[in-house]
Amino acid sequence: MVRKKQILIGGLYNFLILLLAVVAVNLFSEQFYDRIDLTKEGRFTLSNTSRELAKELDDAVYFHIFLEGDFPSEYRRLKKATKDMLNEFRRLSGNEVEYKFEDMLSGKDVQEKEDILRQLSSKGLLVTQPEMDVDEIAGEKYIIPGGLVFYKGKEYPINLLKQEYGKSPEEIINGSIELLEYEIANVLRKCISGKTAMIGFAEGHGELGVMAIADIVRSLEEYYTVHRVNLNLLDTATTRPFWDEIARDTANSGAVLFNGLLSGMLEYDAIVVAKPTIEFMEEELLLLDQYVMNGGKLVWLVDPMVAEMDSLDANSGTFVAFDRQINLDDMLFRYGVRLNPDLIEDLNCHGIPVINRRGGSRPGFQPWIFYPLAAMDSEHPIVRNLDNMWLRFASSIDTLGRGNKKTVLLHTGENSRTMPNPVRVSLNLLAERPAPELFRQKNIPMGVLLEGKFTSPFAKRRAVKRNAPVQLKDTINDNAMIVIADGDFVRNQVNPERGQIYPLGYDRYASQAFGQPIQFANKNFFINCIDYLCDKSGLIDVRTKKVELRLLDKVKVKKERLKWQLVNMVLPIVLILVFGIGNGVYRRRKYVR
Repeated sequence: MVRKKQILIGGLYNFLILLLAVVAVNLFSEQFYDRIDLTKEGRFTLSNTSRELAKELDDAVYFHIFLEGDFPSEYRRLKKATKDMLNEFRRLSGNEVEYKFEDMLSGKDVQEKEDILRQLSSKGLLVTQPEMDVDEIAGEKYIIPGGLVFYKGKEYPINLLKQEYGKSPEEIINGSIELLEYEIANVLRKCISGKTAMIGFAEGHGELGVMAIADIVRSLEEYYTVHRVNLNLLDTATTRPFWDEIARDTANSGAVLFNGLLSGMLEYDAIVVAKPTIEFMEEELLLLDQYVMNGGKLVWLVDPMVAEMDSLDANSGTFVAFDRQINLDDMLFRYGVRLNPDLIEDLNCHGIPVINRRGGSRPGFQPWIFYPLAAMDSEHPIVRNLDNMWLRFASSIDTLGRGNKKTVLLHTGENSRTMPNPVRVSLNLLAERPAPELFRQKNIPMGVLLEGKFTSPFAKRRAVKRNAPVQLKDTINDNAMIVIADGDFVRNQVNPERGQIYPLGYDRYASQAFGQPIQFANKNFFINCIDYLCDKSGLIDVRTKKVELRLLDKVKVKKERLKWQLVNMVLPIVLILVFGIGNGVYRRRKYVR
């Protein structure tokens, strides 16, 4: 009896020691959280850039995430991955990252839901509807896969879901999980951005006006300092700042003006030339060239053809597009690309509104083959996991062997063709059904990234070099530029009656016709372009992170469902019973005398 009591006390003592040890380990782990990433692709290992951003936080940043509620399992995967990623950022930031998940729509009536969704949409958040069961009413379920981030009194939206048309929900969720680190790190970059880099939008040659690029400028200003740069040497506003200095040194007036203009341009990390319509003079091209030769980055958005939708209205639905003479062909040719005087027609296209002759409150909307949608199948960080881009009257680009690397960022689909100058454009095409066999070209380049060595187009022009007011540079071994054969790529729509500026990539006519927001990825693509060229933190490289998609074989699961239910539910119980009976028999034989 005494021995049994001692055994009981000893067992209780051991249990208490074990319990205290477990509590101590948990308390210790709470204070010194860490984990080991054993995944093949390093899913939970943050890049050095993300680590540095987390460490730069000098105040609490609060993530209010609305991805909460009753939704499909795919979204639960995204929610769990988001929590894991936020926990990792919180650990690296010294607990400066805080978060809360909340279902904003639970318990709300229809009107309240509509008000909440409208308010969150106006803040830039994506609202989506999951696939519904047969017994569910269309439109009764919504998911808000994103949230709002608060830092030092400012508010920033964050979207966690990256929609890609034509892909399964599992693939979309997987692509979104791949970009979680980038999205969270990117919003942290917005929070702590010092705006040290400067971006200039060229003017003076008929480029897109202030209202036409208002949305992309507003978006870039979250990370960069953005100004307009006048490159027109015939405009006195361009040369006036140097008049006094020229008057003091008239013998070197040319050098004073050239060096002054070039120095001003070199204050900008990149200059965007968006849809020039007035011819460049040789002196202006020389300035742009020396900007490149001294390390400046250029983004060209050029229309090789004169083609505008306004011309259809002004000419009874028909016009002839012709080549635009702006004197850029030779310069771009020397850099490694040729913009062809043609128009691309693509069966993978957006549409235009047409008069609905059958009545009804909504206008008709029909495919317009001159509005190609750029297909995205590249792993390059600029375009990876982006949805389609919308181009208008785009032209084709040829890449040339000029010693630098060319990466096609935008190209057509599988059924496209080019129409050479001149091109007749008519609304009568809407009444015709295009024959697929006539669209035999595919993957026609419309946007190209050039990297590496650039040679000046003036390098072998002795007369220009001899008469130049300064010593010209002939080459640069490491630089980059982007060329897109669509001047309207960054043009946002504007409601002229109310002066309302719509987000870049959003088509208000299509949205009205289909009764839901229709938006393309032009803005994200262009911001990625600028980040790739100018962001020295290297955050854009995080977009290349891949998470392997390990999906169950749905056919096999359905076929072997009963088998695996028995394995998972019955087999563990059987094993426990066998172990218990075996252990009892063993102990009885060992201890019973």
